[in-house]
Amino acid sequence: MTTNPVKINRNIILITVIALLIFTGGLCILHTVPATIKDKVANGLLADFIITFPVFYYFIVIRPFKKSAKNLLIVISLCSVIAYLVLPAHQQQYILQVRKLTALAELLFLIYAITKIKGLITFYKVHQATMADPIYNLRSAMADALGDSLGVKIIASELAILRYGLLCWRKERSGLQESVSFSIHKEAGYIAIWCILVVAIIVEVTAIHLLLLKWNHIAATVVTMLSLYGVVFIVADLSAILKRKVQISDEHLLLQTGLRWRAKTQLSNINSIKKITNDYQSESLYFKGGIIKTSGNLLISFKTPVQIDQLYGSGKQFDTILMNIDDYDAFANTLRDKQIILNDGIN
Repeated sequence: MTTNPVKINRNIILITVIALLIFTGGLCILHTVPATIKDKVANGLLADFIITFPVFYYFIVIRPFKKSAKNLLIVISLCSVIAYLVLPAHQQQYILQVRKLTALAELLFLIYAITKIKGLITFYKVHQATMADPIYNLRSAMADALGDSLGVKIIASELAILRYGLLCWRKERSGLQESVSFSIHKEAGYIAIWCILVVAIIVEVTAIHLLLLKWNHIAATVVTMLSLYGVVFIVADLSAILKRKVQISDEHLLLQTGLRWRAKTQLSNINSIKKITNDYQSESLYFKGGIIKTSGNLLISFKTPVQIDQLYGSGKQFDTILMNIDDYDAFANTLRDKQIILNDGIN
């Protein structure tokens, strides 16, 4: 049974709001109440961290979408870490006791994961033989070996971010053998946009860090570390967009925008392509795959829907994609040379 995308979005928004109310709202209350009742408030906030939020997560995310119960263990562990970092020393002792209870389950899960390494390597080689894409092949192999759970998707996605963010100088192998590649970032001016974004983040992080230092040193450190990870994330995004290009081989077309999404199909499945010069609007459903989400200069449609794999999230099928391409004419001419699309199908 297919889960309604609207329900997924609604539940994600709901659990995000609850998380903000519990974690951010609770900390604000904790630092504004009188010292005489601060310990009681901290105990209540600890219960919200360790019990209330995981219960909400179970009924809003795990149960409706039939996710593995192992995800709840990951959530409890993350909540424990956050609580230990932000709550007073008295409550930290309670957290250590909770961690002792969950440590055995985590150890068993780690042993289970280690036993699956051999199978993971086997699955990875199978996917790699089909197409040289280490990021999506790793995620597919982990899903085959460990199960297609939310936790597995998150771990695989974070490994992809670290790979492109921290090892951004490494060369990228072509996903399709003997293919022609086309960049996607130049016409959109993404490098200029990226530079402005990085400068804004550095200024904002510095200001917030100095402000939080006057309030709570631990909170300042946590926020700064999260912000630095955000910098790694956007470095990975730029690195992947520069390296992971659109590719055309003798039989296949590989469309992708960095780590964000990827779609592979046979050239014979292409119905038409069209150059977009203004903002594209359509009442028909299409995938918005541009560097800037809703913009793009290439509209490509297919005879049958293609599978679009996204880094964070499940795959979806669309028969039309709006995206960026730097040299539209060269892209169209290459498809003509393959004699797959009729001339009147290329606008």
